[in-house]
Amino acid sequence: MPKLIEIIGAPGSGKTFLCNELQKIKIKNKQIFFHSGQKQNFDKFLKLNFLTKIIISLKVLATMLIFYLFFFKRIFLKKRYKRNYFFRVSLLIFIDLVSIETLKKTLSNDKFILMEPGIMMHFLQDYFYTFNKISKIEIKIFNKLFLNTNYIIFTKSNLDLIKKRLNTRKRGVPQRMKDLNLKDRISVINKSIYVIKNYILNIKKNRLKIITINTSDSFKKIKNNFLNLTKKA
Repeated sequence: MPKLIEIIGAPGSGKTFLCNELQKIKIKNKQIFFHSGQKQNFDKFLKLNFLTKIIISLKVLATMLIFYLFFFKRIFLKKRYKRNYFFRVSLLIFIDLVSIETLKKTLSNDKFILMEPGIMMHFLQDYFYTFNKISKIEIKIFNKLFLNTNYIIFTKSNLDLIKKRLNTRKRGVPQRMKDLNLKDRISVINKSIYVIKNYILNIKKNRLKIITINTSDSFKKIKNNFLNLTKKA
């Protein structure tokens, strides 16, 4: 199975840009990094044989069912936004997890899947928009049942650069931030940084490798860090 790299970070911290740039890297004229968040991955899924599509779909649906059985309380947390995005988010989780499972089926062992977003970000994101905190028990359950990656990449950047990226990127701010005022958006960004750092502190470091990438750095420096990672793998 390909090696898994889950990318986590605050909205606007450069996760998607990082993945898209890493996809361009070739070693011996071969692509080595594959971003799970690309639309063409779901198109690949649709071209798989019927039985494989059923197996992947059932696996993803079972994962989601177990996820919400354990973490159903988050559905009822009071959020900063007014609308209920539960069904939209559930559809996005399904598509994202199907994309990851499709890449697992179709890529060789020497490749890397950049999971962005993966189930870890979906686990954390609800808490970006609420004043509640993820309990250590929740984190422990999540890590035991759903933490399945070789590396975690934590993307960080300075607040001014994050705000600039969110204001200028083509797809705009995340859907749940669209109706928030500037003060609430900044609060969400700060909360997301806190949530992710707190989560990382509660991971047993011997289970996998956690790497912090400052996306304020030049991409050349970031690229070299990733190439060193692949050599050691």
